[in-house]
Formats: sequence, structure tokens, C-alpha cells
Amino acid sequence: MKMWLYPLWVIIDVLVALSTLSLWIAAPEYTALNIGMSVFTVSLGILLCFLRWKEIGIFIRSQYFKHVIYHGLNLVLVCCILGVLNYLGNKNYQEFDLSREQRNSLTDQTKKILSLIKTPLELTVFAKREEWKPMIDVLKLYEAQNKLIKISAIDTDVRPDLVKEKNITQNGTVLMTFNGRESRFQIGDELSITNAILKIVKEEKVVLYLVTGHEELSCEQNSQEGLSELCRKLQEQNYELKTLDLATTKRVPSDASGLLIFGPVSGFFDSEAKIVEDYLNQGGSLFLALAPAFKSEVYENLTRLAKPFGLKLGKDVVIDRLSTIQGAEATIPIISKYEVNHPITSAFNQRTVFPLSSSVSAIEGNDTAVILASSSPFPGSWAETDLKGITTGKAKYEEGQDQKGPIGLFGVGERVGAGANKDSRFILLGSSSFLINAYQNQSGNTILFLNSISWLVKDEGIISFNRPGLEEYPVILSAKHIQMIFVIAILIVPIVFFGAGIFIYRRRRLL
Repeated sequence: MKMWLYPLWVIIDVLVALSTLSLWIAAPEYTALNIGMSVFTVSLGILLCFLRWKEIGIFIRSQYFKHVIYHGLNLVLVCCILGVLNYLGNKNYQEFDLSREQRNSLTDQTKKILSLIKTPLELTVFAKREEWKPMIDVLKLYEAQNKLIKISAIDTDVRPDLVKEKNITQNGTVLMTFNGRESRFQIGDELSITNAILKIVKEEKVVLYLVTGHEELSCEQNSQEGLSELCRKLQEQNYELKTLDLATTKRVPSDASGLLIFGPVSGFFDSEAKIVEDYLNQGGSLFLALAPAFKSEVYENLTRLAKPFGLKLGKDVVIDRLSTIQGAEATIPIISKYEVNHPITSAFNQRTVFPLSSSVSAIEGNDTAVILASSSPFPGSWAETDLKGITTGKAKYEEGQDQKGPIGLFGVGERVGAGANKDSRFILLGSSSFLINAYQNQSGNTILFLNSISWLVKDEGIISFNRPGLEEYPVILSAKHIQMIFVIAILIVPIVFFGAGIFIYRRRRLL
């Protein structure tokens, strides 16, 4: 072999050996490739040693070889120490979020869900290898929070047999295994992951019945006046939604975790109201959202149901003139302060809007009723009883007739029965428009609603996600700045390093 070819083959063998080592560490699932490269590396090394056996023997007996062995062992020991530290770091993963809004940390609600996991939970990502990193990075936050969570990944290109066996149809699918049960979900944001975990951890289903038959708000209606947005959010939270026509049944189904009456237009028959009342007496829970009672007699038998829970719906419309400062109508109170001593609003601080709302008040002498949101103090707001004046745009405060602010807009109450299973909860909202699609994207209405539903059904899981608003500080670079960064990073820095290396090398040669 020519003299210049031998060093070239040595370099090739070393590079292949390093590549093989990297593959064994980073991609152990490529077993056939890794074994093939390992066999090639060892075979080539043996062949190169055989071709220069005499020279290698002389080198081994030399004093220089002893120095090579000494420094080589030191290098191996350093690598071993770094390897052990890296292994311990991976096994004891910790994350520190120094961002201002804690955008790289899990929410407190997610941590609450993860605390429910008492047995091993396996999360297996099915995706192409190049797509693994962002998915694994997110799931590692969950693994760090609960050591019973184990994460693995399957390359769909390498294991098509496993993909077919597990019926995986889309990249980014996560297969969860918990207590012998399997569940799949498409990985997305934190909410989607947490809800999927909650679904497999909690064995019981939460079923919500939406009352129909009185022109209530509908989940099927996708317009601005529909309820489709909130229904979708409820389903994402793993609540099962069903409809219920009280005129065709004698009682609320036994699997109902809660009953929802949202914005009926026509009134309820007394027999229908009696079915709801019986359900509440048996420990059921009700969320009642009504539009202002321009025809108060229509809702009389419904509003009566709130009285045992210490709540009362006013025959009025809340006027809040401070809302006009924020660009809204006076009949659309904008709220940013809430009752801090109730689990629904204890950690809630987002802005909500209550379009065209009647007052909700707590009956004196009842200790369980709580008003969660109220309008601004008088003279900023009041409860207008002249409904005709509102329709003509001539509403004004009348002493002795109207109620001074702050006016309650959203109330909750509890009633504890004689038995342990008789606890009943009631939510009263004086604005059905609070729920419609038009007010879900630009306010905190959705989160407050989800918090309320979680409390209503005594859900120990999520009380929604209440991330603070993220302030963005964009960095705008001009063409000159970009050119300067390119020159420094791509040209000057490499030239300086190469120049320093050549200078040191020549200086050592002269010594």
C-alpha cells in the first residue's frame, strides 16, 4: 500500500468508529445499521494493524507509547466521569424556568393532575426521528414533575410493524399505557397533553346534560350567537355532553354529573321545573344562565330553584358606565376583579364581559351563596329596573327604584343534604350572552366558565389554564445589523481562531 494511503485509511477508520459510537448512543433502535458499522470498523482496524504489524510492535515498545497510554487513560477517565454525570442528569431531569411569564413551565393545574398519578404511566411517541425533539422536550416537563411517568419514542420509519400493530395513523401520536389501559392522543399544547392524561387517570366519566326544547343556546350553532365554542372546550376537557328534553322524560338520567340550562327563550312548564327541582333535591347540580327578564313571568319557576341555594335573580339590567371607557356599551359590564376566597376565582385574574346581564344577589342569612363577580361601585353602575327605558336608550338611575352598584353578576351556592351523597351545587348567571361564541376569543369568559363547570361537578382535575398574558418584545434588525452579524459570526471569529491556532503551532515548532 502506498505510504499516503495508509494514514488516510486510519483517519477513515477513526471517523467511522466515532460515528458508530454516536449512533449507538443517539439511535440505538437502528440495530442492523449499528452492528454493520461496528463490524466494518473492527474489521478495518484489524486489517490496518496486520499491514503494519512490525511498525506497530516497535511503537508499542517505545517510550512514546507509554506517554500515549498515560494521556489516553486520563482522557478515558474524564470521558467516563462526564458520561456518568450525563447519565445521572438524564435520570434526574430538572428544569429551571427563568422567563418572566414562566412560559416554559407547567401550569399549577397540570401539576395538580400529575399528583393524581400513583402508578407508572408510559408515554410513547410515534413520529419520525427528526420530529422527536419538540415533542420529547414538552413531555420531559411531565416526567420531571412525576417520576412515575416514563417517556419513549418510536421511529415510524424504522418500526412500521409496531405502527400497524398499535393502529397508529398519524405522526405525533402518543400512546399512553396506564394500569393495563391504553389511550392515544395527538400531541399539541400543554392543555391537550394534560387532558389526555386526565382522561386515562380518571376512570369515571363526567356527563353534562344540556336542556333543550325551549330554544336554548345550541352546541350545533357555529355562528356568533351559538354555543359551539364552549361545547368544544368542554369536550376537550373530557366532559361528555348530552341533550335532554324534559318534556319527554320523568326524571334527569342517573348518570348526570350536572344539568345545564343556557338561555331558554320560552318558559318551562311547571312539570319540567319540578323534574329539575327533584334532581337538585337528590344531590344534583345546576348551571342556570338566563337573559334579562323582560318577561319575568317566563322564568319564574326556574329562578325559584335558586332560592334554597341563597341566590336571587333580579328583574333588571345592570348598567356600568365605566365600560364605555373601554369601548363597550354601558349594558356590557367589563369585569377584572373577582371573589378571591372561592376556588373558581381564587387564581383567576382575566378580563370578562357580561353582555346584557340581570343582577345576581345573595339572600341574607344564607352562608353558602357567594357572588364571584360584580360591577363597578356607584355611580359607575347600577341595576336598572326600567326595562323600557333601556330598550329606548334612555336609562338613568332613579333613587329608591334602582339599586346602586356594585351589582352582582355571577353567583354560586351550595346545599348540603342529610346524606353524604346529597351535596348539591347551583350556579346562577344573569347573562346568557356571556356564553355565546362572540365573547369567547377576546376575553376570559371561557376560562371562567370552565372553572365554574369544574366546581359544579366537583371535578378534582383541571380548573382550566390561567396563563398570564405574554408580553412580546420583538427585536427588529436592519439590513446593516444582519450584515454585521454575518461578518462577525461567519468571517471574523473563524479567522481569529484559525489564525491563533496557526500562530501557536508555528511557535511550538520553533521552540
